[in-house]
Amino acid sequence: MVIDGKTICLETAGIGIIFHSPKFAEHISEEEDYLESNYTTEEQVQSHIQQGTIVGFGTGASGTFILHFHAGYPEEQFLLDCDFKLRLAVKCVGGKLCFRDLYDLMDWFSDCPEEQLLDIEDGIYHVTLCSNRPASGYLGDQQEIHVYLQLLDQFPALAKEGIPTLCT
Repeated sequence: MVIDGKTICLETAGIGIIFHSPKFAEHISEEEDYLESNYTTEEQVQSHIQQGTIVGFGTGASGTFILHFHAGYPEEQFLLDCDFKLRLAVKCVGGKLCFRDLYDLMDWFSDCPEEQLLDIEDGIYHVTLCSNRPASGYLGDQQEIHVYLQLLDQFPALAKEGIPTLCT
């Protein structure tokens, strides 16, 4: 499956973005407040991060985020030139990843809007997120985030502390 050039425009009310294969959210009940009960503390978030199931990161603001997808890793100079960067990992099962507003976890609905789905080969992916402060100076103001996905043979070692944050 070709992901280069794919784009998802995501409007968020929360100050973060989550992504997951729908399979890994099947245990969440409809209309459940999963954020409050299972995705608030560092330990809860890290449990998901270290398994690559429901992967989230802070954006520093709500707003409009334009996700640009690329296969592989970013070129070193591009990475150096970005204001913000973060590396995570995700497991894909079922050929789809869903990208959602963090606050969707407060009133869960299992159906992921089609325009927020990325078709991708099953496997474990190293995820490199790269972004710059928007021209307006305001985080979340039509902010572009480049999402690089590199297929791996095994789950990588990730930072085990804190709640991942892309923009500060």
